[in-house]
Amino acid sequence: MTRQRAKRKDFIGVAKGHNHFSKVARLTRVTGPSSTEKQNTIQEDFWDSMVRVQPETSREIVVDDEMDYSFQQFGSSENGSLSGMRRIVMYILYGVLVLLLLILLMVTGIKFSQLNKGITDVKLQLEKNSRGGGASLSTSAALSSGYQTAVQKPAAVKGVCREGWVSFQSKCYLMSTSTVTWSKAESLCQSVRGHLLVLNSVEELDFISNVAEARYSYWIGLVEHEEGHWTWVDGTDFNTTPTYWDEGQPDDWSLRVNGEDCGQLHPSYRNQRKLWNDADCGQQYYYICESES
Repeated sequence: MTRQRAKRKDFIGVAKGHNHFSKVARLTRVTGPSSTEKQNTIQEDFWDSMVRVQPETSREIVVDDEMDYSFQQFGSSENGSLSGMRRIVMYILYGVLVLLLLILLMVTGIKFSQLNKGITDVKLQLEKNSRGGGASLSTSAALSSGYQTAVQKPAAVKGVCREGWVSFQSKCYLMSTSTVTWSKAESLCQSVRGHLLVLNSVEELDFISNVAEARYSYWIGLVEHEEGHWTWVDGTDFNTTPTYWDEGQPDDWSLRVNGEDCGQLHPSYRNQRKLWNDADCGQQYYYICESES
């Protein structure tokens, strides 16, 4: 459109110059031949008129071209800004989406862990309800009344035990007042000329259940060096001693990274028998040391 206006103005300027030249020519024909000076004057007038028209036209064309270029530049910069804003908005939305997915994965993992624990608890409860015996050799009578087996406090046999220790049937026992790992507990018991508790009879278990704190778990001298092969720390043959595992134990809980290879006494109600459990050896619990009186 701008170039058409420029061409139209160009044409008008040339037309004006041509009209002026025509007038001069007619004047020459009417008046007849003139002198050389008159002809020169007429030619100079013609070219002066052409010069006055052309620069103005050229300036208008240049101005129009500059305006067209400015509009094009403005349009290009505006389009570039809009495109950049769209990219920024897309990146932000993508980041928010990734964050929401991570949160969803975390929540799903937590829920799955809770569900797995709930299933394990239900399974143990069902096993407890449906159990009809089948405990090992000498424990069927001891466990016949279930988890909450009441125990009578046995009379302690008098013996020579160090201060802080309690005596029963020629053995001395020390209840810890701090929690440590299983290996640390065994090391501490050896440092006082003993070892972790080795249970040889139901009477000994009932005595310990009475003198130990009911709400605590205690490490005992039972360890699984090979899968399914339990041993006592003092060398006593595990197969010759009665077992008192709690319901569903040992289960070697798969959610533990290090497995469950060390024995402990479960918490119990007051005046109730403590039963065995397998636990992660790296966890920290109270412990019971045993030595000869």
